[in-house]
Amino acid sequence: MEKLVTVGTYSNPGEAHIIKGFLNSHGIEAYIFDELSAAYTPLTVGGVRLAVRQSDLERAVRILHVFSDCPG
Repeated sequence: MEKLVTVGTYSNPGEAHIIKGFLNSHGIEAYIFDELSAAYTPLTVGGVRLAVRQSDLERAVRILHVFSDCPG
């Protein structure tokens, strides 16, 4: 399996799932890590991590940049 790299960290698991769905809708498979530890201990260092394959990282960063610039 190709190496996974963190593309973002979130304090809210729901936000991580929204971003994951957004990446999935653009053909990038994303994975959520540390969701349960963040849910049970809100002050978890690092929060909920969202990771993608290393080969998708550059494209994912560009897509997330556009996503974060969207009004709303």
